[in-house]
Amino acid sequence: MEAHNPDDQLANLKDWWKQYGNALIAGVVIGVLLLVGGNYWKQYKIKRSEAASQLYETLLADLQQGKADAVGTAATKLMQDYEATPYAGKSALLLARQRFDVKDVAGARTHLEWAMKNAVEAAVQHGARLRLAQLLLDQGETAAALALVTIKDTDGFISGYEEIKGDALLAQGDRDGARRAYQTAIEKLPRASSYLPALTMKRDNLGPEKTP
Repeated sequence: MEAHNPDDQLANLKDWWKQYGNALIAGVVIGVLLLVGGNYWKQYKIKRSEAASQLYETLLADLQQGKADAVGTAATKLMQDYEATPYAGKSALLLARQRFDVKDVAGARTHLEWAMKNAVEAAVQHGARLRLAQLLLDQGETAAALALVTIKDTDGFISGYEEIKGDALLAQGDRDGARRAYQTAIEKLPRASSYLPALTMKRDNLGPEKTP
């Protein structure tokens, strides 16, 4: 077996280091930075989520005490500074209700549109869409309301969508279409729901469907 000269091995190592050393160091540095950066980002998101949660709890406490101005300030801050948290969308719904209670329909509409487009929770998005559709319907914007509720992805809110669709179709004079929408809403509503009699009455008040 041929003996390896230590000087040759050292020379080879130096050559290898000249060729690959910088890349090796760069790789190690990048790996460390990615690890540190990833951990920092996780901690950052956790801290922001905790801050948003605390602010939302304060908002709810102020709401119970009737502090409308404080509620508005906290809700606005959550929407502006913590948009990526679940509390922003919920705050938008609260602001919409607050605006509606003082008969500021335009303000309520603005906040509902924001929640519908920006909320991170699907349930909040659907809740905002349904409330906005009802608001538009109440304002006589029947076609706009119908367009809002005519969507494919209704998740577990199909009964609510079909009811408003029925209301909009009835407002347009389409009694048969409204009856069918109400029927679908009834079928998709949980049997134990206390709202079932009211929904059934809406359908029954239209009488039987006309036959050709």
